[in-house]
Amino acid sequence: MDNYEALVERIVISASLPKEEVERKIEARKAKLSGLISREGAAQIIAAELGVTFDNVQLKISELMPGMRKANFVGKVINVFPVREFERNGRPGKVANLIVADATGNLRVVLWDTNHIALIESGEIKQDSVIEIVNASMREGEAHLSGFSEIKLSTKEIGEVLTARQTQEKVLTELQAGQNVRVRGIVVQLFNPRFFNVCPECGKKVVAEVDGSVCQEHGKVQPKERALMNFVLDDGTENIRAVLFSEQIGKLIPEEDLKDLDKMNIFREDFMGTEYWLSGSVRKNQLFNNIEIIGSDLEKVDPTQIIETLEKK
Repeated sequence: MDNYEALVERIVISASLPKEEVERKIEARKAKLSGLISREGAAQIIAAELGVTFDNVQLKISELMPGMRKANFVGKVINVFPVREFERNGRPGKVANLIVADATGNLRVVLWDTNHIALIESGEIKQDSVIEIVNASMREGEAHLSGFSEIKLSTKEIGEVLTARQTQEKVLTELQAGQNVRVRGIVVQLFNPRFFNVCPECGKKVVAEVDGSVCQEHGKVQPKERALMNFVLDDGTENIRAVLFSEQIGKLIPEEDLKDLDKMNIFREDFMGTEYWLSGSVRKNQLFNNIEIIGSDLEKVDPTQIIETLEKK
């Protein structure tokens, strides 16, 4: 059950309405807003109008929705990242990040309050701890905790948890930064590949200096060249720029062929106009102020599979 279905089910139960009526209200609200919001967003508006509240209700991770301001849940810590220090407006600060999971999903928990962060620094909350979170503010795939939120150890036992990041099948008009998605569309534009140098140890970009290439973590290194390729995907509802790196590009064309003009032209003719499934994470491009997909997998659409899927519905 995905986020939308879980939200509809909760509205049906709380408002004592037939599922068909709830879905009609959601579609009507989405149409009224000219499709500018996702189904999940429209469902949250309908929930609020019907007086369905999630305050003081402990939810499963799969039921958490962007926009919730007082979300409560319990989960197991599956990863703890180092506490990061920063400076804002001349004042120092800290932020901590955890990955928390239950049997239905997982998400990033971001801690901004020094009292909460102290629980991480002291080791009171660590990997495999079961924690309870109260009054979290939800964003896409993230729960943010302020000084008004609570985080504490829970006595609840949690067995198997979902550690893999969940991928949701979406149309392009529903995409938001932070989502992990699978979309289907036709390649309508392909840009020339670009190349950059990375550290062979950590894979991060290196800085070219007078005496060679320098990695911030590993110092002077012999860099490794990586490729980057941008293209535009269109699914009929919208189009979006997608980015592929060397590992994914290599599944489409040998990396050594990227600098061969003739071979690239042959690839371009085959690639353009072809329908693909693209999986990846949606991020905000700060330079162009729009969203794009950082691809993790790309495969041609099999029409036979599409037909079989439609027949099963």
